Amino acid sequence: MAARTWLQESDALFAVGSSLTITNYGQRIPPGKFVIHNTISQEDINKDYPADIGLPGDAKETLKAMIEEVKAQVGAQGRKGKTTVPAEVAKLKAMWYEEWMPLLTDDSEPINPYRLIWDIDRNLDKEHSVVTHDAGAPRDQMVPFFTATVPHSFIGWGKSTHLGYGIPLMIGVKLAFPDRFCLNFMGDGAFGMSGLDIETSARVGVPITTVVLNNGVMATYPGGFPTAREKYGVSHMTGDYAKIAEGMGAVGIKVTKPSEIAPALKRAWRLNAEGKTVLLDVLTRQEDKRSVRV
Repeated sequence: MAARTWLQESDALFAVGSSLTITNYGQRIPPGKFVIHNTISQEDINKDYPADIGLPGDAKETLKAMIEEVKAQVGAQGRKGKTTVPAEVAKLKAMWYEEWMPLLTDDSEPINPYRLIWDIDRNLDKEHSVVTHDAGAPRDQMVPFFTATVPHSFIGWGKSTHLGYGIPLMIGVKLAFPDRFCLNFMGDGAFGMSGLDIETSARVGVPITTVVLNNGVMATYPGGFPTAREKYGVSHMTGDYAKIAEGMGAVGIKVTKPSEIAPALKRAWRLNAEGKTVLLDVLTRQEDKRSVRV
């Protein structure tokens, strides 16, 4: 809601480090905007959206140059206290959270996936963690509600990779950041694609934590392939993923109540620090509501 409001109401758009590629997974830029486009790839400028000003180059260096130019024009303090924009942003955010808090703080069982995300967001030491989501429903549900606080603490890869990518991605991240807690958030459908890579993590001593939404359904495609759905139950699945993880040399932890989420995350952190790979098998319900792109 908030992002869409500003896209609609703004006069100018400054895109930094973005390809501005038109995709079903992202917002569209309304016509009539003055577009300033920074990207490292010059071929992206004027590719899908015409740019009034093209700024090819490194995002960090571009932002530094823009900040210095703003200071030169309006002073070192900028326009602090002279604009209502911060208050407007805060108001929109409060309205949005008011709508979503019943789901984020839901105590019912099976566990609401938004409650799971809420507890992940509140219980991790984010300065020493790296979190990613898998494709499908986990992506749509986590992206709006996980708060990244430092660089490289959240890998949100949107449309760019396939179902099941999260586990191998986190193994690579753990090799790059061995001192960080590395958590992958995925559905049971995605686990079916790459779940055996838990064995790789355990065997080579690259301990990560994987959170599996065990809801028994492929939630992202509720209306797809009706014949296969009716005849073969293709969208339904069952599994004791904690037991599977144990069989591959990892630690499997079952979570069935909202009150168990925070203790399980803290235990996973300790076990990873001891060199053990962890899988949290979280009994969740299907939740179709999304913070939609309209």
